[in-house]
Amino acid sequence: MQDFPIDRAYPGIFSPEDAARLAGMMGPPELCRARTRVVRSFVPLDRSLYLTRGFVGRYNLDRRGRRQFLALQIPGDYFDLSAYQLRVLDHEVDALGDAMVRPTAHADLDRLESERPDLYRKLWHISLIDASIYRYWVFRTGRLAGRARLANFLSEMFVRLYARGLCMPDGYTLPLSQNDLAEVTGMTAVHVNRLLRELRLEGVCTLAEGRVLIHNLPALIATGQYSTGYLFLAPAVERDIHELVRAGNGTRTPARAVLGGGG
Repeated sequence: MQDFPIDRAYPGIFSPEDAARLAGMMGPPELCRARTRVVRSFVPLDRSLYLTRGFVGRYNLDRRGRRQFLALQIPGDYFDLSAYQLRVLDHEVDALGDAMVRPTAHADLDRLESERPDLYRKLWHISLIDASIYRYWVFRTGRLAGRARLANFLSEMFVRLYARGLCMPDGYTLPLSQNDLAEVTGMTAVHVNRLLRELRLEGVCTLAEGRVLIHNLPALIATGQYSTGYLFLAPAVERDIHELVRAGNGTRTPARAVLGGGG
């Protein structure tokens, strides 16, 4: 997949005309090889990157070089848009597998503010959604116990990918090792391995060879105490996900009771 229009990523925000205008501002695709640095912290930037394929991870390092992931970005994310105003990022960004990005020059964003202020505001709209996701990650890591924390993260990745048509109900690609998952969830790799084994034996989900296989979606979401509200999904997408969970539940229990959030 060489392109992923932004109106597909945010159907309730951008129109096809908006997507065409933004695509026309972008430079040609650039390949980022797996496990390479995409953006370095505190290095001046004059462009922002739109992810069209693959996954990238944002993280900080402690003094011993250990990572704490701050976010995972998927196709359809403008993952360093904040650098347009700040001119730098305060964290590192790596490609987790082979990824493709398209750059937008900050000078072109300057012109967009005067030429298409409505479209300019929409870019800040999605930047605020990114901020909402960051806050949810703080909640997850700081409040949820290990089992719920891992299931919550796996639920989030399913919902975000499914909402963009990037996976089927039975699972999704996730190019993360158990060490990566430990750095996402703030646990040790040994603990993550044990929890993954529990989820597999209970028939909830399996992580194997870079793919999450979902055996019982309602159980995964319930285990993770997962709520979708912070993603600000388009209403039609939200309803589709709730119906999917209800169908997978095999009961008449409303999806809202499982997901715990809007729609």
